[in-house]
Amino acid sequence: MEKLHALARTETRSGYTFHIISHQDLHTFARGQNLTIRQATAAALRTGVFPECFERNFPSLSGPEQWRLFDSSVLVVGLGGLGGMLALLLARVGVGRLLLADGDVFLPANLNRQVLATDQTLGQNKAQVAATHIQQINPALLVEAIADYLDPDNLPTYLSQVQVAADGLDSLKSRRHLFEAAQTTGVPLVHGAVLGRYGQVATILPVDPDTFSKIYSDATPEVEGGREILAPVAALIASLQAQEVIRVLLGQTPAYRGRLAHFDGDTGTLEILPLW
Repeated sequence: MEKLHALARTETRSGYTFHIISHQDLHTFARGQNLTIRQATAAALRTGVFPECFERNFPSLSGPEQWRLFDSSVLVVGLGGLGGMLALLLARVGVGRLLLADGDVFLPANLNRQVLATDQTLGQNKAQVAATHIQQINPALLVEAIADYLDPDNLPTYLSQVQVAADGLDSLKSRRHLFEAAQTTGVPLVHGAVLGRYGQVATILPVDPDTFSKIYSDATPEVEGGREILAPVAALIASLQAQEVIRVLLGQTPAYRGRLAHFDGDTGTLEILPLW
């Protein structure tokens, strides 16, 4: 669109030239063309123009890659310490559609690690709080709050709408259901889990062998009640998950496919363990 390019400026970063449209000019363009801000953002990205809110992604993300992320959908299951941070990271990098599922509400015990838990959000549904917060970050994003726990009956409905699913759960039963449903519906899954000073990440593609039983044996106990989780570990694992989701969405080789990345907070080391 000529009007859009006329509003954009050209800059060079790390030896690469790219086009940016300011936040204000993008809104002016949207009003002038009778477009929503989402439609205007899509129009800019399709023509290789970076909206100002995404311009710091360049050149780590090319124009086509930024558009591909904006045109993608991700399901985040569980919006606590892992999922809440993960959802915010995916929103800020520019994933255009997020389905956020959690039937739980914020409690005072969540304040030590869950980025969306505040004194004001206590008692509120986690998925709805996350969706509201993300819309405040960037109203061009499409965000759907699913204020319910997902199970074998409703998981296929939501998985069929996305390119990638992310595991922010905290129970083995729910996690097993997600693993099985993702494989059945043919959706890549990025697993993450934390406990105390430890965390782990793995990526499972639909063609991969059963990975759940490789990570969790039948003898793995289900943790009852509250568990110790430190905020820095949850944030780190969510960041590693976000990187994996981005790689899968962009058609790149996942770093942790067939491997479990295990973080040891006592030693500060990340060990890569083969799964198959």
